[in-house]
Amino acid sequence: MSRLPVQQFELYHQLMMPLLNIEADLEPAESNIIKSHARTALVFTQGMRDILDDLTFDYDIFEKLLFDLDDNYEVVKTEYATVRDPELKTIVDQLMTQMIKLQMEISDKLVDYKHANRA
Repeated sequence: MSRLPVQQFELYHQLMMPLLNIEADLEPAESNIIKSHARTALVFTQGMRDILDDLTFDYDIFEKLLFDLDDNYEVVKTEYATVRDPELKTIVDQLMTQMIKLQMEISDKLVDYKHANRA
């Protein structure tokens, strides 16, 4: 198994933050910027799900990622769940679904670790 460096987990923030810092009610020309950030966040979130089982488990890092995902999900849900642009709405819906799935998979790993290491 390969070990994902902590810096790679920090990449999650770098990819999500532009999306989280943009107001959802921008002009149509600016909606392309939001779509670009949302697509990037979606690809990264899907990619994290794809490689999650190949990573060396680190409880603290996985727990931090889980909390960050939860925070980011709430912001995306609050800011973007009611957008009117159909393309952006589709991307955001997919992103939210992938974020929930990633949260569940990470949570399962954390629970399994706690059960396996009960003293």
